[in-house]
Amino acid sequence: MRTSPNVVRIVVDGSRCDGRGICALILPERISLDRWGYASIDNEPIQDPRTLARAKRAVHACPAQALALVGPVSAIVRIRPGIGRRSRIANR
Repeated sequence: MRTSPNVVRIVVDGSRCDGRGICALILPERISLDRWGYASIDNEPIQDPRTLARAKRAVHACPAQALALVGPVSAIVRIRPGIGRRSRIANR
């Protein structure tokens, strides 16, 4: 997926998602679960700093490491750098 240089989005790797639903508990306005419990992501850009911070928490809380933030590293990192032990940030 190509994104513009100033857009941050949360994405899910459906092949890794195991349907635990932790992400939807952390970020319910962007992540919903299908009838089997697998994550379905709202593809709208994340613009609010609080939503971005919670999106980062959802990425780090995923036990299957199925979530990632996609966008400019500067926009992702400036909101609470070093929030977790894993870093799943992609530039595309």
